Formats: sequence, C-alpha cells, structure tokens
Amino acid sequence: MKKIFITLLAAAAIFITACDQNKPANNVTVQSNNAPPGFDVNKLAALVKTSTDPQTLEKGINDPKNQINNLDLDKDGNVDYVKVVEPEKNHLDVIDDVSKTDSVTVARIKVDPSADNTTADLSVRGNPDYVGYNNYYHSSFGIGDLLLLSYLMRPHAYYMPMYHYGYYPSYYSRVHTVSTFRTTTSSAMSSRSFRGSVSNPSHSSRSFSTRSNSSPVRSGGFGSSSSSRSSGFGSSSGRSFGRSRGGFGRRR
Repeated sequence: MKKIFITLLAAAAIFITACDQNKPANNVTVQSNNAPPGFDVNKLAALVKTSTDPQTLEKGINDPKNQINNLDLDKDGNVDYVKVVEPEKNHLDVIDDVSKTDSVTVARIKVDPSADNTTADLSVRGNPDYVGYNNYYHSSFGIGDLLLLSYLMRPHAYYMPMYHYGYYPSYYSRVHTVSTFRTTTSSAMSSRSFRGSVSNPSHSSRSFSTRSNSSPVRSGGFGSSSSSRSSGFGSSSGRSFGRSRGGFGRRR
C-alpha cells in the first residue's frame, strides 16, 4: 500500500510539472502606446504660432495653464520639465530629460518659408510613444501670422537652454500629473501608422531615439546648419547647437 501511495505522489508531481511547462511564460512587455498620451501636439502647434522665439515657446510648454505637457517619464509623480533646442535652421526639438544622462525627443517642429517669403508651412511631428494616435500637425500660414518666423529668418545663434535634469528656470514649479489629461485635435492633425513600445520600438519610433546628455555638443552657425541633414527624425546625439540663452535657474 505504501509503495502504491508513493507511486501516486510521484505521478502527481510529474503531471503538475508538465502542466507548468505548458503554461505561457509570464514575460509581459508594456507597450508605451497603451498608456494615456501625455503631450498635446495640437496645442503645441498653436503655441508655436504665437511664440516669438524658442525661449518663449519653452516657457509656454511648461506652463500648466496651457495644458500641453503631462509627461512623467522619470516616474516621480510630477510633470516633467521639457526644453526646446534648435538643432539646425528652421528646426526646433522638444526634449524631456529623463535623467542626468538620458533624454528623449517628444516632438519636432519644422518651419518651411515659401520662396517669396509670403507664407510658411508649419509641421509638428510628435513621438507616438508619448503623444498618442494623432501625432502629426501640418498647416500653412501667412508670414505675419507665424511670429516665430521672424526669429528664424534673422541671423542668430542656435538656441540651446542651459537647463537640464535637476536644474530648472526660476519660473518653473513642480506640479502633479493630471489623471484627466486629454489631447486635443483639429483638421490639421493626422496620424502616422508607426507605433512602438519603449522596450522594443519600431523603426520609425526608434528615430526619436534616446539621447545621451553626455554626448559632445558642437557649436552652430548663424542662421544656417553647420552640417547638412535631412528633414527626417534621426538620432539627436551629437547635433550642432549654439550658445545658450535664458535666465538664471535653480536646482531641484
């Protein structure tokens, strides 16, 4: 009887082990595009239209009243400070410093003046991992309707703020993320088919690749790019930036 009992126990152990082996592995990749969007491209485009320079744009993006940014990529419960940099002529990037060493490109802005300088095309392309389904804005404006164009067309050093993770301008105050944050849309908005996760991004999503803050920074020229670059969205590492502008900041 004892031998039969031992045999039954052994058979039960083998059966349980076999069942466990047939279970699917519990390895779950969290898709970032399943999370609620935390950045409003449509409102960013509206702010670009009324901003006179990148510094004004940067301040407006980080103003909670404008409800453009609700990102919390460092997971501290507070809305991240995002900065605006000018990598080349007629281009601006919106950057979120996730840590002291890494940052991500949230959105890219491109302004194309017409040959006769009477109109300009404004394109804003958001990183789909953070802005949601409607991630592309495109519209045309008269020269007088796009205030930023005056700044872009005159000779200037490319704008790069002095601020970084842990060091912010004096006007910035930390606020908690809003659970009811929702992005807006308009007739100028459209979607792109590419989507990807943080851990395994698609090719197009990867073009918004994480930038190392330890990468060397080169100086930019006055109103022209220091090196030729396509209008696509490649890696932001090692781009040409000019001298910084802006007021004194504070550490947090």
